Amino acid sequence: MAKMTHDDIRTAGRAAKDAYYEEGFWAGKKIADQLKGEMIRRGNTSKDDKYIFEEATSYSWD
Repeated sequence: MAKMTHDDIRTAGRAAKDAYYEEGFWAGKKIADQLKGEMIRRGNTSKDDKYIFEEATSYSWD
């Protein structure tokens, strides 16, 4: 499976942030957790990837 591009991470991260604003913390967290799982499966675990995840979702990687 190919790694996600930084744009893919940003796009999915925006969905998590939008869910947070529209439906609350846990809705956004669920999407962020799904994105994190997909990133791990695809090998997107570099510092840059984690930083982009955190910036896009507003949730911590850890």
